[in-house]
This record gives sequence, structure tokens and C-alpha cells, in this order.
Amino acid sequence: MAGLPMMRSAEQTPAAGTLSPVRLATALRLLLLVMALWLCQMVAAAAQSEGSGGPLLDRLTPEVVEAVFPGITRVELVEDDGPAAAAAYAGEEMAGYIFSTLDVLRAPGYSSTPFDVVAGVGLDGRVTGAVVLFHREPYLMNDERRTGQLVTFLHALEGLESRLGATGGLEPGFVAGATISARAMRNAVLEGAGMVLGYRTEMVVVTEPTIDTINFKPMSADELTDMGALARARITNADLAAAMEQAGLGDYLPEIPTVGGPNDLYADIVFGYANPPKIGRNGVTAETFDQLVNGTPEGTMAIYAGSLGGVFDHRGARFNNLSAGLLLERISVEQGGKTFRLHKPDVIFSRGKIADLLLLPPDAQFDPMAPWTAQIYASARLPDGSLRQFQLADLDYSLPPEMILMPPPVLAPAWAEPWIEGWPEIAILVVALSVLTAILVFQGQLTRRRKLHLWVRNGFLLFTLVWIGWIAGAQLSIVHVINYIKAPFSDLGFAFYLAEPLIVILSIYTAVSLVLLGRGVFCGWLCPFGALQELLAKVARALKLPQWNPSETLQRQLWWGKYASLALILVLVFVAPDLSSIAQEIEPFKTAITAMFARALPYVIYAVILLGIGLFTERAFCRFLCPLGATLAVLDRLHLIEMLKRRPECGNPCHLCERSCPVRAIEKSGKIVMAECFQCLDCQVEYYDDHRCPPLSKIRKQLEKAKRGPAPARPAVVARKAA
Repeated sequence: MAGLPMMRSAEQTPAAGTLSPVRLATALRLLLLVMALWLCQMVAAAAQSEGSGGPLLDRLTPEVVEAVFPGITRVELVEDDGPAAAAAYAGEEMAGYIFSTLDVLRAPGYSSTPFDVVAGVGLDGRVTGAVVLFHREPYLMNDERRTGQLVTFLHALEGLESRLGATGGLEPGFVAGATISARAMRNAVLEGAGMVLGYRTEMVVVTEPTIDTINFKPMSADELTDMGALARARITNADLAAAMEQAGLGDYLPEIPTVGGPNDLYADIVFGYANPPKIGRNGVTAETFDQLVNGTPEGTMAIYAGSLGGVFDHRGARFNNLSAGLLLERISVEQGGKTFRLHKPDVIFSRGKIADLLLLPPDAQFDPMAPWTAQIYASARLPDGSLRQFQLADLDYSLPPEMILMPPPVLAPAWAEPWIEGWPEIAILVVALSVLTAILVFQGQLTRRRKLHLWVRNGFLLFTLVWIGWIAGAQLSIVHVINYIKAPFSDLGFAFYLAEPLIVILSIYTAVSLVLLGRGVFCGWLCPFGALQELLAKVARALKLPQWNPSETLQRQLWWGKYASLALILVLVFVAPDLSSIAQEIEPFKTAITAMFARALPYVIYAVILLGIGLFTERAFCRFLCPLGATLAVLDRLHLIEMLKRRPECGNPCHLCERSCPVRAIEKSGKIVMAECFQCLDCQVEYYDDHRCPPLSKIRKQLEKAKRGPAPARPAVVARKAA
């Protein structure tokens, strides 16, 4: 507009271009530093690989044995070429094996150091118990609450099948904040149990559903009936009378006279598929079952039929009668519209009990895995002495899943499990990051509205604290950075980086935003502990608590504190790993965020002290002590885009943005120190406020004056000469 002073184009953001020589030199120094750290890690990993958990029997104290295999009286080391294990005996009878995941798999969790979980597996293929003896999992160490959750989680593995992918027990998320460690220990126990038992037993490897003809366990008829392995008909005298009435034979007497009253037992008959030893061998004598296994053509199937009580049995009286075709006239089997009638040559009788194996030849077209029906017949005696048959009962039968060996499930890659299970949380985080991206892209429109910026800023910080931090437990920390650096030298593979979905997504977003905009995107918007500090600081200012910020010179000295904490942790990680876990407690993230203050008192006091300091100096921990912040600040020097706008007047003569910056990341010269900036956008709110920003305020007043037009001319005053 004519007549108005023109502002210089310095208001525009400098264009992102190629790296300057200074940035290139910084990048080379960082590369050399990373290479040096990796070299140290290789040396440490090599030394660590020489370590050992000691002889297995030395670790199997009576307390450990009782926890992983209750009832065991002695253990003996198994000396063969299979996976290391100790045989577990109950008296003189062998009951299973005890093994260590450290010896069998050397599996690591979230730490690159393999853990040592001792577990037991019974000869029935089930885990008997598991306890952890050693680990260096960062989110479990020095955390009594999570350690207790891990103990409960491992205890819940008891009874699971000894194979990777077995279902049951507790979900890894039960150990909140340490799901990777819990999942790794569970998988190591299940996989190790399968390896230990499979090498030393006749475990059948199946590629399709197969009848279990291997495993045996003594079980009663009641137990088999309860699990569905036997179909059972308990028929009273009253049931008999009802069946005869329905058949139109109510005026006649049954072939087998009843004994007792209406509620007394007439027949108690069971049927089941006999080839699984748990059914057939429990139903007949061992000799009888051996005839089925070793004395019949391969592929022969058998139906188990037994009479457990009452005056009526399943055999009948005419199976010895040649003229009657040696038929067991009282029973038949029906499947898919086809009826199988049994004759004496088709039966293996059991001595000492009324229990038989009814043989079906391999070509009988009988499918033992499909449902079938056992039909029970009885006869009524007519006045002329002849017998008329009627149906007494139908028994529907299906072989229970426990009697069928299933092929190992096709498992998704180990890293995919948490992604599949955690898709709702992943979706929420992706939406939140999309919202944050929109905030950053359209920050100009947002910061032109002071109240809107205030609500958006506080709302997102609250989401970061409550959902990302306390609910999802996705607090990115220096522990993740260190583990990512160490992983390539610990044989963890690419899957390690994908094992924690929310952390992976946050890490990628942080890395991209770090290269583009600087460290402030994560530290200012996505760090739950940082959000907690800032929200508390806002409350403190609302309560008019005194605020203190160091001078520019002193602040530069204090900034070195976070670099010192980072250096201390890095040195200890490679020199003294045990001490490094203590040094990592410089970050109070585990206490205040992932554990929500449910930790030992010293950790809670430390976190509360840091938060208390933050009430008087905003984000004091982030600015002066945070090792993760130091890592991001070092890498910040490579960022490409400067989105925070400045004017020539910033710093000289105007200091408005400098005073409004809550973390004093703006120098007196007006320059923003991006390595210390948290991208809160408070300075941009001032930048666009034409009532507070002096250059804009001046322009606004000139525009308002121009709209009003020129001031009306004042009337001329003529002085009169004195007479």
C-alpha cells in the first residue's frame, strides 16, 4: 500500500538446501563417534559371549526345582547330544525334564544379554513351571512391581503345550511396560520345552490332523466321559419302559428282566473310538489293547464298547449262535447314512470285564474324526416266545480335540505378534501423529489464534501424558537408543527393531522430524515426562509460584549437564553394563510414566524432586539433565528446515519472543537455538500478534490511521493587531 513502510523479505523462512560445511563436519564427527561406540560394543559383546550361567545342576537348587517341577525328588544331568537338560524323577519314576533357556536357546529379550529362565516339561508334553534366574532387561531391573508381574506371568505357563505358539496363560501385556521381555521369555520356554522333549521322546511330527496313538495317561471312565472321550448311556428301568412304550411294546416284558424299582439302573453302556490309548487302553486290559496295536492289519480301527453296570450289557446272547450270524445284535454304529453291524469275528473281547474292541477294517470307509452314532437295541418277549427288537438309546459321539494331534500352526514372524495384537493402539498413535503433523504444517494459521493455540497445545500435551505415557506406556528413552545401537552386534536381527510397535512408530517419526525440523518435535510434543513437566509448570504459574531462569551465560553452562549424563551412560554401557542400568535411572521416565510412581521409594523421591524443580524452572530436567534430550540435541545440528519465522527486528530492538520463550531457547540477538527449542510455538504466537509484536503493532496502527483518512483541517486563527 502506498505510503506504508515495506517490510523486508527476511520474514520468510530460509530455504532448505544442501548441507553447509559446518553441518557436513558435524555429520562426520557423529559418524566417527557412532563407529567408535559400535567398536566398543563389539568388544563388550565378545567378552560377554564368553560368560556362562554355570553348570545347570548348580542352578537347580531345591527351591528352583520345586518351583518349576513340583513333586520331584531328584534330578540327574542328561548326557547325550541333545539340548542340555536334567532328567526329573518322582521317586524312581521319571516324570520329565528341567532345562535352562540360557543353555538351550541363549535367547535375549529387550536387552542384548540373554536371560536365564529355568523351566520344566513333563512327559505328557506340558510345561510344569518356569522361573527367571537372571536377566538384564532394562524395564524389569530395579522394578519390584514389574518383577512380581513377571513371576505371575511365568507361573501361568504351567500346563501349556511344549511348542512355540501354544495358546493359554497370560498375555505378555500383563507385564505392563515390559511386554517384549515377557514375550521373549514365554517363547523361549515353550520353544525350549519342545526341543528338549522332542529330542528324547517319540513325539510324532504331523503335517495334518492325526489321531493321537502315542500319548497315554491313566484315566477313569468318569474322567473320559467328562472330557467327551466316551459317550455314555445310563438307562433306568423307567427309561426302558418308556422306550418299549414308544415302540408299541408296552404290554410285553423285556428280554432281560428288570431288577428293582423304576429309578434303578438297567444298563450303563459307554462307547468311544478305541485307537487313542487314552481311550482304548483305559477301557480294556493291556493285553487286549496290544492285540489291536500289534495283532491286526495296519489301518484297522476299533470302537470301544463297555458295560459298566446294570443287568443289561451290550454284547447280547446270540453272538455265539452261528445260525444268527454271530451277530452282536444289541449294538450298531452309524455314520453318514452307513450302518456298521458287528459280528463275533470283528470283536476283541477283554478278559475280566464286559468291555470289547469292535474292529472296523481299513477299507470300512469309517472316518474317526467325523461324528458318528452308537445305537443300542433291546428285545421284548412276545407271548409266542419270539423276540421283537426295539431301539433303546442313541449315543452321538465326536472324538474330542485332545485325542487329535494337530500340525504346528503356521506362525506369523515373532515381531508381527505385537503388531497384530496392538492394532487399536497403533491406529490411535498414527491418528495422533497425523494430527501433530497437521499442527506443524499449518502452524502459521494456528498461531495466529492465541486461544486456539493454547487449547490445542495443552490438549495434545494431556494426550501425550495420559495416553502415550500412562496408558500405552510408549515413553521413548535413552534405553531404546542404546539398544538400537547395540542390536547389530548382538545377533538380534532386524526383527528386534520391530518388536515394540508404538516405540518403533515414535522412533521413526522422531527421526524424520529430527532431520527435518529438529529435536523439538519429540521433546516438545511427544515426550510424556516432558508433557508432565510443562503441564505442572502451567499450574505453577497459575498459582503464581515464583519462576527462576538462569542468565544466558549460566544457562549455557547448565546445558552441558545433559551431555555429561549421556556420556556417563554410554561409557558405563560398554565398560560396566551392570552399573549402566543404574545410571540410566537418571531418566525418571520409568518411575513417573511407565510405572506411574509404583516403585521403590528412592526412585519416587528422585522423580518428585525433579518435578518439584520444574515448578519453578520450566522443564528443568529436559533442559539440563536429560540424556535422551542430549542425543537429540547433538543430532539436531543436521536439521534441514527452519519453520520458525523471525524478523530483522527480533533481538534488536525487540525482545518479546525472547521473554515469552518458556525454556529461554532464544538468545538476546533474537536467534533461536534450535538444539534447545521445544517447538512449543509460543514465539510464533507473539510473531503473529499485531497487538504485541512491535513491528506488526506499528503496521496495524498505520493501517488503522489510513482507514480513518486524513484528519480534518483546523480553522486558521488570525491574530488581531493591538489598537
